[in-house]
Amino acid sequence: MMFHLVLYISYFHFGAAIDCGGNQVANTIIVDQQGKGAFQTIQAAIDSIKSPNNQWIMININQGIYK
Repeated sequence: MMFHLVLYISYFHFGAAIDCGGNQVANTIIVDQQGKGAFQTIQAAIDSIKSPNNQWIMININQGIYK
């Protein structure tokens, strides 16, 4: 079964990341359609996270329309 994720990322910043329960973010992955991040798709960023994972990973998605 294939799932499609369509996100519209606004030009406005809406606030900080969700609370990690007091834990520190171990790694930040940047997604940017223009190639200025580690990945150009959200799915590639998600797939790069090893499983099992016991650390908080933040995925920073730069503005754009991701399909």
